[in-house]
Amino acid sequence: MAQGNENRKHSKMVQYAPVFGIVLIVSGLLLLLDQRIKTTWLSISIPVVISLILYVAGIVIRKIGWTISGLIMLGLSGFLFVMLLKNRSMGSDLRLAIGFAINAVVWLLIFLNILFMYRRKAWWSLFITAICSGLAIIFYMQEKHLLDFILYISVPLGVVFLLWGISEKKFGLIIPGSLIATMAMGVFMGWRDSTQPEGLQESGTMLVWFALGWMLIVVLSRVITKRFIWWPLIPGGIMLMVGSGLYIGGNPGNTLDFLGNTGSIGLILFGIYLILLKFGMNNRD
Repeated sequence: MAQGNENRKHSKMVQYAPVFGIVLIVSGLLLLLDQRIKTTWLSISIPVVISLILYVAGIVIRKIGWTISGLIMLGLSGFLFVMLLKNRSMGSDLRLAIGFAINAVVWLLIFLNILFMYRRKAWWSLFITAICSGLAIIFYMQEKHLLDFILYISVPLGVVFLLWGISEKKFGLIIPGSLIATMAMGVFMGWRDSTQPEGLQESGTMLVWFALGWMLIVVLSRVITKRFIWWPLIPGGIMLMVGSGLYIGGNPGNTLDFLGNTGSIGLILFGIYLILLKFGMNNRD
């Protein structure tokens, strides 16, 4: 029994030894080359190269643990590489934007690798992708405010909830997805102009976007179920009436524009329903 365990351990060491050998050889070559040409960036790129080797090795030997570990290391080492790279033309915000963009791609690759290797959908990785994508956009912007963080992080998170709910036919995921996305849009659209604050107008805009979120729940409910679920129209209708009243009361001159924009968004929601309806019904049990 003990001999069998020893043989298995030895066989695993023999199987994985080439990978670690390649890691040591490449690391040594990069260190030697950096000492000769004095680039400084070759040395800090070693963790990135090691991560890529582990990732490729995980794909070749079909070890998902190696694949995920390699990708996570790639995200962390890539972020560190960008932050330590000596380049005066890159400011700290641009470095952060590139670092978060690298991690967004990495976590998207984790989702795709698990999907194609094991036919499983690791939705949790897309949540990290959404957060990193939002942060990359924010730090790439010249000027950033608190509302930008709310918009560019919350909306992608809401979209992931919606994709998850539509894909898995789970109505419980449609609710937070719709509300998170539209609430973030409401806060951003309502309060983005801080130069001329109008309490009633901003509050009305915010509530109208909240209402559209509840209406989006009704639209998507027909896509993933056999019938419309109407109860979200109750809070949505109340918020729409209150929000419209506050907006019109705060800015009567823009009433027609406001009604036109609200009607346009309603047409967009109905268009989404028409596009997704056939797809949802064809994939329903």
